[in-house]
Amino acid sequence: MDYELNFEYLLARLSDRIDADSIARVRRAYDVARTAHSDQTRDEGSPYIVHPVRVALSLVDELAVFSPRLICSALLHDVIEDSDVTRDDVARMFDESIAEIVWLLTKLEDVPLRDYLARIEAAAHTGAPIVKLCDRLDNLRSVIDTPRLEKKRRYIRTTEEYYLPLASRTNRYLHDELSRCLQQARDQVLTLTSHG
Repeated sequence: MDYELNFEYLLARLSDRIDADSIARVRRAYDVARTAHSDQTRDEGSPYIVHPVRVALSLVDELAVFSPRLICSALLHDVIEDSDVTRDDVARMFDESIAEIVWLLTKLEDVPLRDYLARIEAAAHTGAPIVKLCDRLDNLRSVIDTPRLEKKRRYIRTTEEYYLPLASRTNRYLHDELSRCLQQARDQVLTLTSHG
C-alpha cells in the first residue's frame, strides 16, 4: 500500500534524528490512527490514513520538524473527531501533551471555525498551529482531486479568510505554500466553471 510505503519513508527520515523509544511511539501513533480510520476514505477514494501520514511528512520533509510529540500529534490529529477514540484514550496511550494537541486540533461541530483556529493559535507554545497548517496544506493540495466543486470553493474561501492570516503569523513557508496551492485551486475552479 502506498500509505505504508510513505509511513516507512517517514520512519526512515526519523531514524537518525530521534531515539528508538520515540520511533516506537510514532509507530504506535500510526497504528492507532490506521485502526481509527480503517473504514474511512478520502473523496478521491484513497484510504483516509494517507492524509495524516502526509501531514506528518510535511512536518519532517518541508519544515525539518523532528519532534516526536508533533509527529505523533499529526498522525493522530483526526482520531477524536472521526472515531470513538477519546482525549483520555490518547493521554493514556501517549501522554497529556500529545492529548492536548490532538484535542486542540479536534473541530467540534458547534464551534465556529474562527473560534477553533483562535484556540489553536492561543496555544502556539504546543506547536498545534504548525500541525494545523500542515493539515490544511495537505487538504488544499488534495482538494484538486475531489469531484465536489462546492468543497473546492469552500476550501478556497476558508483558506483565504482564516488560514492564510494564521500562516502569515506562524510560518512564512506554510504561508507561501498555501498561497501557491490556493492559486492552483482558484484556477481549477475557474476552468471548471467556464467549461460548465
